[in-house]
Amino acid sequence: MEAESLEIAARPAIPAARWGAWSAALEGGLYPLALAAALSIWFLALRAPLWLDETLSYWQVSGGFWKVWSRSALMPSSIGYLYTLWLAKSILGTSEIALKIPSTLALLGAVYFLFRSAQELFDRETAYIASIFFALEGHVVFAATDARPYAFALLLVAVATFAFVRWMKGHEVWQAIGFGAAAAGILYFHYLFASVLPAFATYYLVARRRALKADLRQLVAALTSFALLTIPLALRVAALYGTRQTHIVQQSHHPVLATLDTLAPKQMLIGFVITAFLAALAQKIKLPGREKFPETLLFPQLAVVPAGILFAISTSTSAHFLIPRYLSVAAPGGALMWAMFSRYIDSRWLRQIFCAGLVAVTVFEQYGSPLSRKHDLSFKPAHAFVNKVVTKDELPVLVCSAFIESNYEPLPIDRNGENALLSQVDYYPIHAPIQLLPMTLNQETARIANQAVFLAAERRQRVLVIAAPDSYATLEWLANYTRGGFAGKVLGKFDDIVVAEFQPVAAD
Repeated sequence: MEAESLEIAARPAIPAARWGAWSAALEGGLYPLALAAALSIWFLALRAPLWLDETLSYWQVSGGFWKVWSRSALMPSSIGYLYTLWLAKSILGTSEIALKIPSTLALLGAVYFLFRSAQELFDRETAYIASIFFALEGHVVFAATDARPYAFALLLVAVATFAFVRWMKGHEVWQAIGFGAAAAGILYFHYLFASVLPAFATYYLVARRRALKADLRQLVAALTSFALLTIPLALRVAALYGTRQTHIVQQSHHPVLATLDTLAPKQMLIGFVITAFLAALAQKIKLPGREKFPETLLFPQLAVVPAGILFAISTSTSAHFLIPRYLSVAAPGGALMWAMFSRYIDSRWLRQIFCAGLVAVTVFEQYGSPLSRKHDLSFKPAHAFVNKVVTKDELPVLVCSAFIESNYEPLPIDRNGENALLSQVDYYPIHAPIQLLPMTLNQETARIANQAVFLAAERRQRVLVIAAPDSYATLEWLANYTRGGFAGKVLGKFDDIVVAEFQPVAAD
């Protein structure tokens, strides 16, 4: 009887044990599955056609290894990225996907180093949450399939963060040298990403203010490593500064809103506020004590400092840096910062629900939106359309340049010349003679267009014009200028790129 009662008493424990095992398995697999789902949205735009700046990247490496350096100087470019892209192109080919894959791989590396950084300072769960937040960030999703240097710049920021965290824990000279090298590497992929470096300096001064004398050898090692590796960039930066006014792009977002959207993405903020409110109701909020300072300072600074620097420059000068691809410098710090904030919610289940819910909402939106499979404004469909309608006896097609530099630099005469403005019609060529126009309507635009219209009138031939949104004023001017002699009409609009035709009017 006693043995039978023991057996009966033990029976309820079996389902409980199984439930415990299932629960542990669910918890163990939730974050990896959420991370995989978050990473999947990176590939939605992998087949998207190249946009303007990507065609510039291709042109700069298409001339071969020995022309990369000279072509990179013709327009602001990342010398580190271009040599990386040249190597990747030599191995993978020149298809659109092949040109994008290096950026995808670079960001996967960034996820790894962010994971390691969060794990070093906190724990594995926080590392997963930081990686997921980073993978979902809009600027990061764009960079993952962008044949531009931003993915590699983010990778170097992540590497520098990991190297800095290891240095702050180990305080070895070789670790200081490694951090200096990683910090210098950031500049080889994007100069503006140097705005993250003051965040490291500020944290170091706060955390090690009482040990500066003892750290002197390490400081010298870090600074020497950084200085030696950045010497080759000095002349490039000086030349770029001298022509800075010719590279200024227009700012399409309100400075404050653009900065806030980077530091606190809407979905992230809403989800966190709801989760924190529920945690407060359940008395599950646990703020860090003073003993955790200054550990809790590093990650917020990596987000706030670079965004604040770009905001200050944009609002106090004529330079406009508050555009998504520049603000992405704050993405690693932002992901780490929000992951750290999630630790203050003292409920594993609430943290998991917050993370899984954010992934589910974002992934659902991305897979359901046709825009997620596009990238940025591409000339591919417009050029393909022109190639179908042009004839051999027509005058050159007038192509309004989409590069701001076209307003200040001489336009190319030889289509095979070494002029970066030609990259717009290189990867997606137009099978007809072309004549580039400046981006905006100015005296040079009017002069070139006037000559083309005059010749077309003499030969009784039509004129085709390709214009992006910044060049719509040129189309309007041409319509007014040729009124009575030509009949203008829009043949097609591809996203926001217009292909217009000006047909001579038959004489009465």
